This record gives sequence, C-alpha cells and structure tokens, in this order.
Amino acid sequence: MTTTEMRPEPGDAPATIEAVARRLYSEVWNEGRYEVAAELIHPDFAYAARPDLRGPAAKLAAIRMHRATFPDSRFTVEELIVVPGRVAVRTAVTGTDNGGLAGRSPSGRVVTAWSVEFLGFRDGLIVSDWVGADWLGILVQTGAVADPWAR
Repeated sequence: MTTTEMRPEPGDAPATIEAVARRLYSEVWNEGRYEVAAELIHPDFAYAARPDLRGPAAKLAAIRMHRATFPDSRFTVEELIVVPGRVAVRTAVTGTDNGGLAGRSPSGRVVTAWSVEFLGFRDGLIVSDWVGADWLGILVQTGAVADPWAR
C-alpha cells in the first residue's frame, strides 16, 4: 500500500496521532531519548535512505545522523496540521555545526533553518514520512557552499 492509499485506522484518532508527532519532536529529536522511538514508530516504518533498516531503527538512523552534526539542535514546532491518519509538521530548527556536515570539518557556526514533515500513521504509530528541509540554507550557513544571493 502506498502512502497515498493509506486509510486511517481506529488508533489514528487526531488527538492520538498529534500527541505521537509532538513526542517525536520533543522527546526524540530535542532530548535525544532514542528509546522513546519504539513507542512512536511502527515496526513497518521504512526510510528510503536506509532500505536495510525497518521500524524505529530506520527513523533513528536519520535522527542520529543529524544530531551527530548538530548535537545541540532544537526543533520548534511552528505549525502542526492533523487529518485522519496524517500529520503535517512545520518546524524551525537551530543547531551548532559541531560534528561536521557531510564529512567536512565542523564550522562551529549556529544555523537556523526550516523543515516540513508529513507523517503517515497506522495503529496510532508513525509508519511513513516525507521530509523537506532547507538544505541550501544549512550549507550556506555552515560555509559548505557560497551564498548564491551575496553581492
């Protein structure tokens, strides 16, 4: 079943899935409480960048990679929209490049960016996601690429 064909399950009530989405950001992303992922992410969750992993381990691979580069990162939920079986989240992200982005030396710079994430749910747990992020802004702010808007 593709994400566009997903039908909400009884456990995917708006209040339930909103709470799960908020916990993903507050507890897992911001606090680094990786053990909580097992309570939030469905065993069938798959992450395209890590097809060898499933379930919480797949989502945690992306979270750990981000936090290795920006260990003090903070995600602030600026907008959250809930429809049956889905949650859309827009966040502001800040963090210090202390880990080095994509194998580069750490810049020590504080970056501010945005992200959007669409979460799909099954049985009240996150089973799919689609993420968009301000990677150009992050690359410019860390000095990895030249600012295309500089004069």
